[in-house]
Amino acid sequence: MAVYRAAVIGCGRIGSTIDDEEVNRPHFFYPWAHAPAYVEAKGVELVAGADLLPDQLEDFKRRWGVNALYTDYRQMLANEKPDIVSVTTRPAERAEVVIGIAEAGGVKAIYATKPIAPSLAEADAMIEACRKHGVLLVIACHQNWSPWFLACLKAIRAGEIGKFSSMLCSYTHGGHTLSLFRLFAGAPAKWVVGHINSDKGIRRSGMILYENGLQGFITTGGWHQFDFIGSDGWLSSRNEHADFEMWSRHPVTGEAIRRQFPNPKRSISSQQAAIEALVKNLDEGTETLCPGEYGREALEIGIAMRESHLRGGEKLELPLADRSLSSG
Repeated sequence: MAVYRAAVIGCGRIGSTIDDEEVNRPHFFYPWAHAPAYVEAKGVELVAGADLLPDQLEDFKRRWGVNALYTDYRQMLANEKPDIVSVTTRPAERAEVVIGIAEAGGVKAIYATKPIAPSLAEADAMIEACRKHGVLLVIACHQNWSPWFLACLKAIRAGEIGKFSSMLCSYTHGGHTLSLFRLFAGAPAKWVVGHINSDKGIRRSGMILYENGLQGFITTGGWHQFDFIGSDGWLSSRNEHADFEMWSRHPVTGEAIRRQFPNPKRSISSQQAAIEALVKNLDEGTETLCPGEYGREALEIGIAMRESHLRGGEKLELPLADRSLSSG
């Protein structure tokens, strides 16, 4: 297996320091930030960082022992020749940077944080640029690689809760939730109905119908709780993914049984798991669990929920015709 060279563009919170905020939440597996995830992951080495702010570059160097630091990401690409580039800039700059990396050539994969971009037009352009130049675009909605959620998906596909019919998230309509929904649905979203639960338009609830008939529901409140519901049982994630359980039936008596969902054999953070999976994608030419299209759909559903609310709860078919719409 090759050892791939990785670089981070945007050496601030998501790229480097977010784990500092989580020291009092020990039930999570870390790292979440991109730089330490590269340090921990197998098959990749962190070789460079780029940021417009010299202080952030100095902190990046101190934390991760990286000496190849740049304020111009194009110069970094030319000098360091990374195989994988994380883009953890602010959303407004993300499309320009991703397209610039793809057009520069040489990079095999871009691992961009969510949201994919502010507008649908920008998301379209990012996906097209990466397609045109043969670059794998992966969106860092890393719950899609969580060993626990993947164990849930495996149980669903094995029929352990009967026919899978719907999903519920009690917390938010954000990119992590909607990309995970897309992975579990196994089909694109068909239409959306939405409602805004706050004056600022941040908290949104609604329903999503997927092309295969699966239904997704978003409600506000809760501690990022998920339920995956089948005809004969369900799987639940509680307390911000600290607890997983399955309800199913005894194969002989039909009695309802609740059990704690078994932990994966290798307990690592979803961010580290995502990067190790990306390495495997490059080695084997396989598909990623969260391609650019999933990130674009997450953005589009969030926008459609808002537009549905503004139109009195109208059902909106996807994809949206107006590609100038943005999340702002």
